[in-house]
Amino acid sequence: MAGSTGPRGNAHLLDGVTGADHRVAIVPDRSGLRLLPTDERAAQPQCPLLWRWERIYRPESAGEDAVFSLLDAEDARLVPDDPALAAAIRSRATGDARQAGTQVLGLKRRPTAAMAIGATAIALVLVLLALAPLSGMAARLLPPDTGSTSADNAIRSLTAAHKRCTGPDGYTALQALAGRLAGAADIPPPQITVLNWDLVNAFALPGGRIVLTSGLIKESREGSELAAVLAHEIAHVVHRDPMTAWIRREGVSLVLALLFGQEAGGSVASTLTGAVLDANYTRDQEERADHTALALLRDNDISSDGGRAFFERLQDDEIGGTLGSLLTLVQSHPGSADRAALFAAAETGTQPGIDSAQLAALKRMCS
Repeated sequence: MAGSTGPRGNAHLLDGVTGADHRVAIVPDRSGLRLLPTDERAAQPQCPLLWRWERIYRPESAGEDAVFSLLDAEDARLVPDDPALAAAIRSRATGDARQAGTQVLGLKRRPTAAMAIGATAIALVLVLLALAPLSGMAARLLPPDTGSTSADNAIRSLTAAHKRCTGPDGYTALQALAGRLAGAADIPPPQITVLNWDLVNAFALPGGRIVLTSGLIKESREGSELAAVLAHEIAHVVHRDPMTAWIRREGVSLVLALLFGQEAGGSVASTLTGAVLDANYTRDQEERADHTALALLRDNDISSDGGRAFFERLQDDEIGGTLGSLLTLVQSHPGSADRAALFAAAETGTQPGIDSAQLAALKRMCS
């Protein structure tokens, strides 16, 4: 889901390409730092959003300041707000500034534009023809709770910057709705976390975890709007999309390393690949999740009008004209206008899913 009421996060990011100062939320995990852009109205950072520990280093120009860079995007700079977080990154980062540049046939140098474009093109072809379908097959073969530990660790990291919202009445109503929707899909009810975060967003994680933000709940004007969003995220859980996306993302990095050496893909290649494949889910996955969400709403007699209204409001925030149409071809979600039309034509039911009193209780959870 998209939209934001203002930038939040716990770090500044200069991507080294655009010169823009991005606000991001840093989520440390076992493999490295995951950077979550917190202002979805702004352009996406033009650098990798996964900074592996062995690739993170402190540039000499930083002096004693808490500034970090990445061997895959040497002009990028990451500045955490919290000194304790900066110290934790410094203790785990093992990148060597002397390895800056790339190695091709043992010679250290930066990749040319042709190399970067070639690496990206080959990676895209391999992903589309091999890794993408194989990642879906692999995800479906794994137990449903695979990745739950990593998901819980990520949620704990997020709660360091955004407190967990509590409130028995609101949470009970939300969990009851999730249970009904999950029951229609014949899966266990997901574990839901609500974060006190102004960002208007919801996302599913491996292991049947779903995160909703207070910004999303505040933005919901009717219970059926929140029901549509929750049904969409549960649909991602049904199709194992979070695990599929993780396998695909790690697969792209692996292919680039095998074909061109660990560094030869360069920041341009990884950025372009990530822009198309690494954001959230593929366009096909998002469209499938919308159709599954409508089926879940229909089985519970919940109106799809909330989804229509929600996406119509998001449409006002999107870029219009020809440029907007071109961007729709590569963005992870279908255009909000198309999604609003899909929900408008569905006629799934008449109930709100969450009544007005329950929605009010939800809105009070993060007050």
